[in-house]
Amino acid sequence: MQRPGQGKRTERGDYGWVISFGCKPTGELRRLKVDTDPSSDTSPIEVSCACGEVHRVTVSPYRRRRSADESFDLEVASLDELRPAKD
Repeated sequence: MQRPGQGKRTERGDYGWVISFGCKPTGELRRLKVDTDPSSDTSPIEVSCACGEVHRVTVSPYRRRRSADESFDLEVASLDELRPAKD
């Protein structure tokens, strides 16, 4: 028998992943939405910020899923778009 208040658990939708980073010039927390799971490559990325600067962001293996109604500042399909080209 199910306890009251505990409905059937539904599967969460896939809304991408969130990487948060701080913008030092503005003192604000920024959110980067990534469509693919960023855990496969945790090398640093370079993010063009709204403040006009490019921030070097360390990608943590402890990432989190984005909720459906969560806002974000930037969006990319893959973190490879933000990594410098290797020669």
